[in-house]
Amino acid sequence: MKGLYSLLYGALIVFPVQAKMLEMNDQQLAGVNGQGIAFSLEGILLDASESSIFINDITNAAGENIPISVHEFYLASTGSNKGSNLQPVNLGRLSNPFKLQFGNGEDLLTLRDDGVWVQTTPDEVAILELKFPERLTGVMGQPCIAGFAAAGTNCSSRLGERLDAGIRFDFQVAAGRTDILNIDIVELIMDGSYLRLWGDEARDQLVGEARTNIFAKRIDLMSCIPGSLNCASDQEQADRTLSLSDTYFNIALGYGKSQPLLFDVTSDGQFVIELPNPVSRAANGSARSAAERNAIANDFYTNAPETNIVIGNLRSGNNGIVSGGYNYGRNSIEGMSINYLKATSRDL
Repeated sequence: MKGLYSLLYGALIVFPVQAKMLEMNDQQLAGVNGQGIAFSLEGILLDASESSIFINDITNAAGENIPISVHEFYLASTGSNKGSNLQPVNLGRLSNPFKLQFGNGEDLLTLRDDGVWVQTTPDEVAILELKFPERLTGVMGQPCIAGFAAAGTNCSSRLGERLDAGIRFDFQVAAGRTDILNIDIVELIMDGSYLRLWGDEARDQLVGEARTNIFAKRIDLMSCIPGSLNCASDQEQADRTLSLSDTYFNIALGYGKSQPLLFDVTSDGQFVIELPNPVSRAANGSARSAAERNAIANDFYTNAPETNIVIGNLRSGNNGIVSGGYNYGRNSIEGMSINYLKATSRDL
């Protein structure tokens, strides 16, 4: 996918990492164990509004190319007005950085929704972790969504360290037809998100666990191209917009001690992710006693991170500029645990 490689290469160019180098003596160097790095991202600004990125080599069952073109891709500080006023933004800071590190399973803790730190990964396992700036406990942090207390006030990112982001996809699914999806996000942060990976000897495969926290003041989804026929005025664009205000997602995939996220590839090249039933059988296939199953279930439902999907206000046919549309109000799924999940990619 040459277009995707170009996108990633461009992202690396505009995401400089700055750090202050300090001189260390021999005694200080002796205490460095090489576990990982911490970093912040300063002066990020990505503006691809004047160019297009094409992703090819995605084919349907008949072997026909299904091109995807990416337009109007931007990352900038808040207040961009859907990409019309782009300014650089700093993400993370030295006191609350991003981290890429190795750690032992017993040392990597997860913040539960009730503010309690718990161990989710197995003991005596070396784990690779990519971690976003952490949420805070014990001190007053920042509102995770400005003006929306339900999202919490324990985020470390300040308002000036949040992103406005947008992208438009053009899909040519059928000859002579182009389907459009335009996405604009206001005040996006992902504090507390992480990805952890390790090798499972009993299963003989790569496993892991992930926590994806997404906090956004506003998300607009639109299915027409601004300025085109039937999409030129504010009203026409509003009629084709789905708006999510004060929205957050806490998506938990995997609980390493008893339900790690499994990664696999089938013989025909399809990707598979699976969350096994935590109390069925051990990783080596052996059966568990009733007492073992009960202990695992009690631990899983007490300590495993839960999934929350909360939309403070959902409206269709109104982008906040003009009147009309339909207001669906607050929508939420809260405290959800995934007992079993298996997802497989398919050819189009």
